[in-house]
Amino acid sequence: MTANVKNGIFLVAGVYASFFCFQNTAVASDYSTPLVGIKVEDKLDFHIGEGVFQKFWVPAPSSTTASDGLGPLFNTRSCNNCHVNNGRGHAPEANISGASVPSFLIKLGKSYPAYDNKTNKIYPHIGDKRYGHQLQGLSSPGISPEGDYYLTYSTYTETLDDGTEVKLRKPKLHWSKLNYGDFESNTGFTMLVSPALVGMGLLDNITDEIIISGADPDDTNNDGISGRVSWIFNGEKKVIGRFGYKASVASVSAQNQSAFNTDLGLSTPLNPSPSGDCTAFQRDCMESPNGNSPHLDNLEVDKQQARLVDLFVSLSSPPAMRNLTSDIFLDGKRFFEEGGCASCHIPKMKTGNNSDFAVLNNRTFYPFTDMLLHDMGPELASGFPSFSASPSEWRTAPLWGIGLSEKISGRVGFLHDGRARTIEEAILWHGGEAKRSQEFYKNLNKEQRKKLIYFLESL
Repeated sequence: MTANVKNGIFLVAGVYASFFCFQNTAVASDYSTPLVGIKVEDKLDFHIGEGVFQKFWVPAPSSTTASDGLGPLFNTRSCNNCHVNNGRGHAPEANISGASVPSFLIKLGKSYPAYDNKTNKIYPHIGDKRYGHQLQGLSSPGISPEGDYYLTYSTYTETLDDGTEVKLRKPKLHWSKLNYGDFESNTGFTMLVSPALVGMGLLDNITDEIIISGADPDDTNNDGISGRVSWIFNGEKKVIGRFGYKASVASVSAQNQSAFNTDLGLSTPLNPSPSGDCTAFQRDCMESPNGNSPHLDNLEVDKQQARLVDLFVSLSSPPAMRNLTSDIFLDGKRFFEEGGCASCHIPKMKTGNNSDFAVLNNRTFYPFTDMLLHDMGPELASGFPSFSASPSEWRTAPLWGIGLSEKISGRVGFLHDGRARTIEEAILWHGGEAKRSQEFYKNLNKEQRKKLIYFLESL
């Protein structure tokens, strides 16, 4: 796999041309802006979907039947609590209640042998028998939450080639309360911060052929990059995973409905359990009242609400790249290419022509990802594999909008667990296939590093 990086690749496509303001609800510091060119009828549905995304849900039974069914175990009451303005979340500071930070999640799963390319083994996601697939630290009245935790951070100093010292931190998980007994002995834990929801519909509509064509699992071209397609099961069908840090979800709709069900405990068309992630060991949770209603397809999030949220997330526009003609931007772009960053963070992609939304068809855009799994080294490894992704493998994170993170949501925190407080720290955590790029960055002088960071902050 090689990156097709040319001088003209960063020209601004129409998708980035401007922000569309609807009744003054969207501002330039908000990712919740519809793509330019969407149909008039979709613009109204877009903002109705945004309302569903932002609304607070309540436990059942409630007089507000359109918004009840929360829990009984949950992490938050609103999608927007985790993705403020569609932006990224953050990790808890040391020694505070983890349950008080809804944008940080503890996933639970089982450890398996390393992924075998030859057998193409795909492992299912099996959670803990008592606590399910994710720790929920909040609960409806009369139901015990699953527990709580806190983080501490170990730190060490990375010294760059010119003597500059950068302090890096690594989170360590501590359990302060477990209300349903001990975890199984082979349960692993992966800490995740909620990602930015930007350009999701565009990523959803990259063709399978384009993703597969970029893969080079055996590194046949000897460039040190061996990106792999994330294969998962969607029912009985083998499909490409696109979303989530491990590319473990196949579509925007599946991602949204999984979050509704696991994070908020709401039943959806794809995940009809009104008890969310409750297990058989949590009898009070399983027997608690739910909000399934006949007028909502006997669900809590009916197909219409699910459709509107899918539309809102799919048609939210990525931000425009900035500073394109600046000499600093162009110098930073050159370092990005010379450092091999574009081998995985491929700038340019194009959608297919099978989307239900015409605005997403045949569209060139600039996400800076190849949508593939890459080995990032043992320091970034998760606590268990996910489908075909081994613990050290992660989907290449899109870089668009990365410099706006704090402006969008008032938060900072990069990489899957938010350990990196700056883009520089995130680069220095890169290992595995990205080790050469990390070493390249370390060997730059101060002015060169500033230019590269300026370029990244402009995407």
